[in-house]
Amino acid sequence: MRNVTMLLAATAISALATSAQADDITCGEEYTVRAGDFLSGIAQRAYDDIGAFRVIYDVNRDLIGPNPGIIRIGQRLLIPCLGNQTAQQPSAAPAGDSAPIRVVSATGWRPFLDESNPQGGLLTEIAELALVNASGKPDYEIDFINDFGAHLDPLILRNAFDVSIGQLQPDCADPAQLGSESRFLCDQFEFSDPMYEEIFGYYSAASDPEFTAHQDLAGKTICRAEDYTLVPLEAVGLSEPAVNIVRAGDAASCIDMVLAGNADIALVAVEVADVRIRELNARGSVQLHDDLSYIDFFHATVAKTNPRSAEILSAINSGLKTIKESGLWFQTVRRHMSEFRSSGV
Repeated sequence: MRNVTMLLAATAISALATSAQADDITCGEEYTVRAGDFLSGIAQRAYDDIGAFRVIYDVNRDLIGPNPGIIRIGQRLLIPCLGNQTAQQPSAAPAGDSAPIRVVSATGWRPFLDESNPQGGLLTEIAELALVNASGKPDYEIDFINDFGAHLDPLILRNAFDVSIGQLQPDCADPAQLGSESRFLCDQFEFSDPMYEEIFGYYSAASDPEFTAHQDLAGKTICRAEDYTLVPLEAVGLSEPAVNIVRAGDAASCIDMVLAGNADIALVAVEVADVRIRELNARGSVQLHDDLSYIDFFHATVAKTNPRSAEILSAINSGLKTIKESGLWFQTVRRHMSEFRSSGV
């Protein structure tokens, strides 16, 4: 059901032009799981049939455990042969009748999107589980293109991919109140039901007064990670030139910029900030402004111009509903967040 290709893209143009071909896997032998592997991707390489991951899972069920979406780096999986297939010559299986749903993920945003994680990060695994459990059992592919800023435009808008994950949805009810980025998102994209909710906070030096209203931040320099949306700032009137926006390589580095005096404020997910502050032993040097904290939701995003947008969102939403009702969503979130908190990085 799933094919994963690891792609690296420094620019939007190279993202559209680059593809990676994994080596074929020979049946009848053991395969050692590497970073970024999923059973469906292994099945694609062994049988040219992403749906045949269930055959590999059935043979290795005792090793893998109850969730076929979770395999660990270093596990040695037996790859059985199918039908007339021999250990020397993998054979192709018929392709599905409909095109797969093409999902683009990224890395560098732990714990949510993380190519080094065996499941590709929390949101990547939730997308995987939603599609595995979606109505109609659609075929799908998940690729990693590590230029998050290019995911919506041009990759989704040009239909190079169908779905981007980890996007925030603006409140589109009153277009007159939206900033430019929010208007762009409302005009061009449709959003799934929430995949995950996260608490975000505004952090500053401990020596600052307590900020209780967004207007208190007027004139401040606010750090936001590179390619992260400015929608939360636009929603509370903190667009430029009312504030100065600076960018860091990742969200955790915004905390570093506050400590170094290169930014007045860091707008960061609380989970990410807490891990970074603990790592730097900086609890007494940074403060969270509780009155400004808020909850936001990550979504899967599809272009309105995609002819299959309604079909794709319906599939994703049906899968999200199933994994939430079954408890699998909660188990997945708890595992990722526990691992992230204990990592200390």
